[in-house]
Amino acid sequence: MARPLALAFLAAGALAAPACVIAADSSSSISGTYVSQTTLDQIEPGKDREYVRALLGEPDITTRLDDGSEIWKWHYVEKKRSHGHLIFVFDSDSNREIRHTAFVEFGPDGKVVKAWRD
Repeated sequence: MARPLALAFLAAGALAAPACVIAADSSSSISGTYVSQTTLDQIEPGKDREYVRALLGEPDITTRLDDGSEIWKWHYVEKKRSHGHLIFVFDSDSNREIRHTAFVEFGPDGKVVKAWRD
């Protein structure tokens, strides 16, 4: 009695084995002007517009404030895609889009006041 039961479990395991195949892949891409934290750390108070422009390029948006100061903005979008499945049991797809902005504020004298990312 125990032998036929053991054979039945082995047969069931052999049939289930193909269902254990796992596959996964992922990718990410960045569009726009990516500004790393290391690069942003180089923009210290007192640096001028030419320095910032040489380091980051032209800003996407420039906002002039009433007091004569400016805020420059660089945008980028990070797209992450992942897909995985356990055949016949589980399937997963994930698409994520994360928007980021780097900011540099200049005082009325044209010198950096602060730089940050959201």
